[in-house]
Amino acid sequence: MAYRIGVIGTGAGHSGNSAPPAPIKELVANGFQAELIETRLRTFPLTPYDRGLTVLAYVDCAIEAEKAGFDAVFINTVGDYGIDEMRSATEMVVVGAGEATMAMSCNLGRRFSIVTIWPPKMNFVYNERLRNTGMESRCVSIRNVLTNPDVQGVEGAGQAVTSMKEQNEDVIERVFAEIEAAVTEDGADTIMLGCTCMAPIGPEIAVRSSVPVLESMRTGYKVVETMLSLGIRHSFEAYPKADASNLGAVGALVAGQGDINLGGDCEICIVAQEAAE
Repeated sequence: MAYRIGVIGTGAGHSGNSAPPAPIKELVANGFQAELIETRLRTFPLTPYDRGLTVLAYVDCAIEAEKAGFDAVFINTVGDYGIDEMRSATEMVVVGAGEATMAMSCNLGRRFSIVTIWPPKMNFVYNERLRNTGMESRCVSIRNVLTNPDVQGVEGAGQAVTSMKEQNEDVIERVFAEIEAAVTEDGADTIMLGCTCMAPIGPEIAVRSSVPVLESMRTGYKVVETMLSLGIRHSFEAYPKADASNLGAVGALVAGQGDINLGGDCEICIVAQEAAE
C-alpha cells in the first residue's frame, strides 16, 4: 500500500481534482501517492497579517488531512505556512518547501542566496523562515526580480505566477541576472529559488547557472518521500503535542463562516494547478 502524501495548495483557487502540480507528479516514486488537498480558507499572504490567516488555513488543512488518512503533508510554498503548528497538532510527517530547501542548500555549499520572483516588500516571508530555521548566517542575500510597484495586490501576484507558467523569456533572463549577481557580488556558492511558482523555469535556470540551483517544489517534495522511507518524523520534544481537545478549534473557526475566499485565488509560492490531464 502506497504512502499518501498531501500537497497543500493549488495557487488557482479550488481546482476540483486531486492531481498534484506537474513537477511533483513527474517525481512521484513507486510506493508513494501524491494528492492535492485544498484549503477551505483561501488567502494571499501579501502582508504579515495575511500571512497569519494563511497559517490558520494551512493548519486546518493538515488536521483534516490526518483525519482523512494521509501519512504526510508537503507544504508546497517556501513560506512553510503553519509548519510548526502542524507538527504540534499531527503525527504525520510534515515538510515545508522552504525549510527543506534551505537545509539541502547547506549540503551543497556554505553560502546560499535566495533568488525570488517576489518584490522586496514580501521579504518578511523569507526573513521569518531564516530566523525560525537558524539559517540567517548561511544566507548571504535575498535577490528580488520584481519591484514593489510590480505586485499590487492579488492581481499583480497572479500576473507574476502566470509569467512563470508561461516561462516568459524576459523574466527568465531577469532571474538569471539576479543569480549571477548573487554569485559574483554577494559571494553565494549555492542558489535557492524562492518560490515554488518558479518550478517551471527551474530546470533551465539550473542548467545555465555556474553554481548549484535548488528548485524548492521538487526538492521539498523528495524530502517527504525520504523521511517516509526512513521511518522518521519530527521530534515532539521540539514540537510538543497539542492538547487533543483543542484540535477542533481551528476547523470550527474556518467552518463557522463557510467557504471563505479572501482574495487567495493566487497563493504565494504555489504553482497554479493545470487542468486535469
